[in-house]
Amino acid sequence: MHTRNLLLKSKHIRALAILSSCVVALSLISISTSANAATKQLVIADSEPPQTFDPVRANNSTVDLVVQPLYDVLVDFDAKNKLGGRLATSWKVSPDGLEISMSLRSGVEFHDGKTLTSADVKYSLDRIKKLNVGVAASLATYASTKIVDDTKLIINLTQPTATFVSALSRAYILNSRLVGANEGTDSGQAWLGNRAAGSGPYTLTSYTTNQEATFAKNTNYWRNFTNQADKVIIRYIPQGATQRDLLKSGEIDLAMKISTADLNGFKADSKFVVQDADTIVQLYIHMNTMKGPLKDPKVRQAISLAYDYASHVKNIMGGNGAIAQGPLPKAIACHVYIPDGVQNLSRAKTLLRQANVKNLKLTMIYLSVIEEHARGGLLLQSALKSIGVDLQLVTVTYPEYVSQISKPSTTPDMGMISAFPAYPDADAVLRIVYDSKNLSGGNNFAYSNPAVDTLVRNAAAISDSSKRCSLYRDAQRLIVKDYASLFLSNPKFITVRNTTVTGDYYRAAHHNTLDFFSMMLK
Repeated sequence: MHTRNLLLKSKHIRALAILSSCVVALSLISISTSANAATKQLVIADSEPPQTFDPVRANNSTVDLVVQPLYDVLVDFDAKNKLGGRLATSWKVSPDGLEISMSLRSGVEFHDGKTLTSADVKYSLDRIKKLNVGVAASLATYASTKIVDDTKLIINLTQPTATFVSALSRAYILNSRLVGANEGTDSGQAWLGNRAAGSGPYTLTSYTTNQEATFAKNTNYWRNFTNQADKVIIRYIPQGATQRDLLKSGEIDLAMKISTADLNGFKADSKFVVQDADTIVQLYIHMNTMKGPLKDPKVRQAISLAYDYASHVKNIMGGNGAIAQGPLPKAIACHVYIPDGVQNLSRAKTLLRQANVKNLKLTMIYLSVIEEHARGGLLLQSALKSIGVDLQLVTVTYPEYVSQISKPSTTPDMGMISAFPAYPDADAVLRIVYDSKNLSGGNNFAYSNPAVDTLVRNAAAISDSSKRCSLYRDAQRLIVKDYASLFLSNPKFITVRNTTVTGDYYRAAHHNTLDFFSMMLK
């Protein structure tokens, strides 16, 4: 009996032990499940992957989208286009406009724990100057940085530049120690191609080329998080129809490139929100004014008159925008009113006869991955055919576009491109797009007018806003008179999201991107 009782007691203890182990295991599973449920994940669909994660290329919106969450800037524009400090707590421009004294926020850490100092700012600005690509066009008058101490510095300019502080909104600050250790022979461009060295609100956890980028919340960020996502995934899906289907099935939370034809369906569905915002973006077709058949202004005028601008806005954009009025987007100060473009095929044919042009064949490069560009190219091709002009459409990526216009010998007759001004100022368009200094390696397609050069350069050096605007308005009139470009549209920025995503996440000064820090999840 005693032995049997001991055996029974032993079995009972083992059973309790096994039961306890199961309870513990189930508890761990429960805890793990709860932790996963508490992780706020946001999945975004975009259409075009970045060419690099190097912030020196952040003049390209696809790059700017992925570097914004990874890095900080000295100053930036908010949702109302008001300039304010970020890393910089204060700044002062000298009376001669050649020095900018700046104080930095203390205690900011890079993702690897290194404290951000004036040396990192100097390294980042010097690197932009050295590479002379991307955002360098907006910071062309940068000369050097003098370090006063860890949180104080002086930026020196080669000439007074009223817009320089605004342009710093695209100068992302690098971890000089980390990039310096991986510079190689190209100042770290290859290393930063798929890595990050920033202090921003998110860290880069992975990138699968052309497919997906994943970000995690930086828990040591100097600004406090509230309801932002712990994890953000950007999936690169070029087809609008696929984005639509994934959004409806719940596989993504926000889509950036839903087809115009599908917007009304989402507007009628209470599970989704179609959010639009006014932009400072403009779609152009630039013409090669320096060589070939479009060197003749009459031929350029004929091309301008052939396009159906009203159809573009109504049918291609679904009314989500307006016809552009001249070289400068209407939302930017100093815009001068230019009447909407109007199609006039008979006048276009007359101009071609006067120019003694027959059997004209032209080539246009464009980014067909963007729906508005793809349909706009076909609309132009059809319009030109009706006046006897054969247009060949050549689809390119943005890097290929930049490469082709970098040399006169490879610049085609025409190029369709959207201008995404780096900051809401006339300088960010008129100087960057039309100043001849930005030919061959810049964003100037193929246009040169010494009078325009003088006007935009002088305007950039004047702090008096009324005088600056007067010069910019004269420059716009000359560009229009030269028929340098077709001014197609000012689009709205449209996203479609499920109702769990909230926040004022669009920034006109960073168009076609999302401010992750301002995106909230219910």
